[in-house]
Order: sequence, then structure tokens, then C-alpha cells
Amino acid sequence: MLATTMTVTFLGTSSGGGPSTSRNCSSLVADVLGDGSLWMVDCAEGTLRQFHSQPYSPDRSNLRLPQVKKIFITHMHGRIVPILRNLLFPVPVGQDAAKSLFPYQSSGQHPTIEIYGPAGIRTFIRSILKMTLSRMSDKYVVHELLLPTDSETSCEPEAIHTNEVAGENILCSAEGFWRGVTQGKGSFGPVVVDAGPITHRDPCIGYVFREAVEPFRKIVILGDTCDPSAMTPLCIDPSPSLLIHEAADAYIPQEIDPKAKRSFDVVKEKALARGHSLPEMAGGFAKTIGAQKLVLNHIGGRFPAPNPSEGYRLKSIRSNVIAEIERQASEVWGMGMARAAWDFMRVAVPIPASSSPKGYPTAHNTWETKKSELIPDSPSYASRTQHRGREGWSTRASRNDSFRHNQSQQHGDSNNVDPLQNRNHGTQRR
Repeated sequence: MLATTMTVTFLGTSSGGGPSTSRNCSSLVADVLGDGSLWMVDCAEGTLRQFHSQPYSPDRSNLRLPQVKKIFITHMHGRIVPILRNLLFPVPVGQDAAKSLFPYQSSGQHPTIEIYGPAGIRTFIRSILKMTLSRMSDKYVVHELLLPTDSETSCEPEAIHTNEVAGENILCSAEGFWRGVTQGKGSFGPVVVDAGPITHRDPCIGYVFREAVEPFRKIVILGDTCDPSAMTPLCIDPSPSLLIHEAADAYIPQEIDPKAKRSFDVVKEKALARGHSLPEMAGGFAKTIGAQKLVLNHIGGRFPAPNPSEGYRLKSIRSNVIAEIERQASEVWGMGMARAAWDFMRVAVPIPASSSPKGYPTAHNTWETKKSELIPDSPSYASRTQHRGREGWSTRASRNDSFRHNQSQQHGDSNNVDPLQNRNHGTQRR
């Protein structure tokens, strides 16, 4: 029987600027079909390393690179090619080497990886692979999500890469959305992917993974943005089970971090100028669409994840800074406690108890944050603990010490833990 709980695992939670000692650059994978395959959203620098750096899982639930079948790119940063070659495997040698020289139409081989992204992603991948003389043993295909003003990229045999299969040019609807971009067979029926534009300094896309049949779970994953309101119609009716929203910067009072010197106005001005969001903005959008869970992602380099090997004072400050970021988003959201993501965090989206079909158990929480693991001196300590006792949701708490959040050091079941205790259609294909 297929797994019924959807999961999202964060491989990297940092904003741009390269990997840091506590966070890799942005990438996540979603298991939404229950068959072991993974859908990846962005794959920035260091993503391949994260597959090899995962903490040990006693039940062997660690992610494997070959499980990735679809990749969704939010915007045109250099976030795809480094991992693509490894996903497609090196070219064979000896007698089998010549087989990789024949295009897809001749070999009859289906593409191993499907890639979806904005205009230009096909040319970007194709050019890098050609310039670096890269050849692989498998095939890939790129589908571009186009606006009316975008030009189509040729997929004629003479233009494509040796390992490339001709992809589709998917034109947005009159509303500006890409509905039904792709789909897969989930536990209860089709899981459909919709996409919509979001505001950033560069063209950027948000993705929606939704069940087309009951229980109608929906996961909204936004790229870099300072205003995702344009894709609100894709995020409601029903409201999402989980919203993943960036929070690249935040105002931190000096009583929480004595070294913080920026005013709220300065922080907001710089964030908006760079096309990014503050935690309050993430909470506001979560409230608008009625999100049931909110996870903050794409965390700025000013806010490293706490490390248990650090001294008590530094660890306490960093923990309280993260708590303050979560508090700011939660107060505006008003529907629970938001969570700031860390690398290898796994969020579960189980079947709602009210719609669980007979014979399909719902996920249960097995662990709750202990008050002793919070920092009592933090001004946000009370505001965080007052949210305990609401409907829970699950994350994977086991991870490398260097990536570990101090509020999740002790747990029972490493794959089903609860650190919060709260809580068709006009798309044209050219």
C-alpha cells in the first residue's frame, strides 16, 4: 500500500550567498505520491552534498538521489546544472559509450528527469552542458512556463543537447497561471501541479502541489518573493495544508540580540528593495489564504541555525533570534505557531482525521517540545509556549549536530515528532 502521509524535507534553508556552516542554499524535496519518488523545488549549491550528509535514519528513510523524478525551478539563478549531471549519471565507457550519443528519438529511452521552470531555463541547462562537454547515460527534458511576452526556445534535433528530449512550451492562461502543469498518481488519486507568478526582483514562480480528490491536501511552495498575492487564487478553495514562505530578513530587537543595530524601517526597506519578505509578510499571506501550517524558509545569513556545540550564551542568542522570527510571523498569521526551517527538517502532512478513509491511519504526534529546551530569559519565551497544545504537525528531528536546532535535540520517533504541539483550466501548451 502506498504511503498516505505527504512529507517535505528541507535540504537547504539559506538565502543566497553560498552555503554557510549551519545552512545549505535553498532546496527541498516533497514526497507527495507515496511511491518513494521525490519532487524537488530548486537545487542550489551544495544540494548534492546534502544527500550524502543526511543524519542516520534507523528506519532507512534517508533520501536517495535517484528518487528525484521532477525538478521545479522558481527563478533563473544558477541552481540546477551542478546536480543535474549527477542525477543523470556519468556516461558509460567501453562498448556502451556510443549509445549515449544517439538522441532520445533513436534510442527509445524515456527521460529520467523532468524539469519545469521559467523562460530561459532550457537554454541555460543546454548551454552549460554543451560548453562543459558533458554527456550522461540518461535523458532529461525541460518544460518552460512561458508568459505571453516570452520567446520559445527551439527543441529541433540540431539544437538540443545529446541527452535532451524535446520539452513543451507551456503558455500561461489569461489569468496568468499555469494550471495542471504536470501530475502524478498519488495515494488516493491524481496529485496535480499548478504554478503562478510571484513578485521578486527577477521573474519568479510559486508552485502548488494539490490532490485532485479527497482529502484535497495542498502544499504551497513559494520561491523568492516580496509579494505572492498574484497567485492567491491558486492557494484557496481549499486552503493549503502547508505554506512554505521565504523570510530572508527580520528586525531583531537588541534585547534579544545585543549586536542587532538595524531599525525596523531599514530592515524592511532593504528587504523590499531586494525582493524579499519579512516574517510578518509571510504571516500575512498565510492568514490571507488560511494556511493550516506555516514554515519559514530562505533564512538570511544573519540568522544561523543554533549549534549545540556552541557556548551557552551564543547558542541562547541564536535560539532566541529564531524564536523571535517565528513569533513575528505567528502573531500576524494568528492560526498557530510558525516554524523557521532548518536543514534536514521534515514536515509531515497527514490525512486530516475528519477525512481519513477507512483503513488508512492518520499520523500521530509522539513528542512535544520541553520547556526546559527553550530559553526562559528570552522575551519571546512566553509567547512561544502559549501556543502549545494546539493541533500538531510533524517534523523529522534527527540531523547532523552542526545543523541541529536546540529545541529539537531530544525526541522519541525520529520520523514522526512534533516540535510545536499546535495547531481545470486554461493552461495552453504550444
